[in-house]
Amino acid sequence: MGKWETTIKKTEKALDIKFPNDYILTILNNNGARPSKKIFDFENTKGAVFNRLHGLTEESLSFRGLRRLHQDRRMLSGIVPFAGDPFGNEICFVYRQNKENPSMVFWDHEIAYVDPNEALSHICYSFTKLVNKLYEGGMNG
Repeated sequence: MGKWETTIKKTEKALDIKFPNDYILTILNNNGARPSKKIFDFENTKGAVFNRLHGLTEESLSFRGLRRLHQDRRMLSGIVPFAGDPFGNEICFVYRQNKENPSMVFWDHEIAYVDPNEALSHICYSFTKLVNKLYEGGMNG
């Protein structure tokens, strides 16, 4: 098992979850990457921005940030951030119903101050579907 696989397993154990295989393959090939297509839509929101994947290296600020966010009182249990937008919001896995097959939500950090439950908006049911939703566009794209 290589260094990346070991780090992924350590992260899964620390958070008591199982990352989806399509996400693991993406992390192994593009850890901390920024996609070329960055815009996606969900629920009543058009033009959300997928800025970058959080890196999963123990040395990285992103790994520490992931653990900090997971422990944030505004972040509900069973919600694990794996990517962010440029505005402090997070794209997260939801492990509430199933610890091995999470869906994806958008977590609005400002709404979370008022009501953590209202801060979550459903995006889709798989990491591959999220990647397939990404398109070019927006003011910066």
